[in-house]
Amino acid sequence: MSELLSQGLLMTAIGMGLVFLALIFLWGLINLIASLPIKGRKEEEEEILAEGPEVVTTAEPPADERQALRARAAAAAVAAALAVQRSALRIAPPAGGAISAWQAARRGNQFALNAQITSRKTRSSVR
Repeated sequence: MSELLSQGLLMTAIGMGLVFLALIFLWGLINLIASLPIKGRKEEEEEILAEGPEVVTTAEPPADERQALRARAAAAAVAAALAVQRSALRIAPPAGGAISAWQAARRGNQFALNAQITSRKTRSSVR
């Protein structure tokens, strides 16, 4: 009986070891893929930086320190709004673009489920 138990424990240890080795291998592979440079991403970031908002500066800074802080805050808010607007335009799908058959089918199923929920018959008797 102890020989059968020792064989079972050995098989368990080998199996668990192989699973952990596979997980370590996959972890290393994911890190390797993540560290590879992506050409398109760098070019896109360079274009965004090149198109940066134009900053208009005055010859003399405002006399009041509070007004200077307000001007800096306004400039930062405008820059942030332009960055958000630019990223939203980049993420949005092209106007008038057709959706895939998969999206159309899923939307149709969702509409059908919503129609069933809102048009259910009420029970005549509640127990």
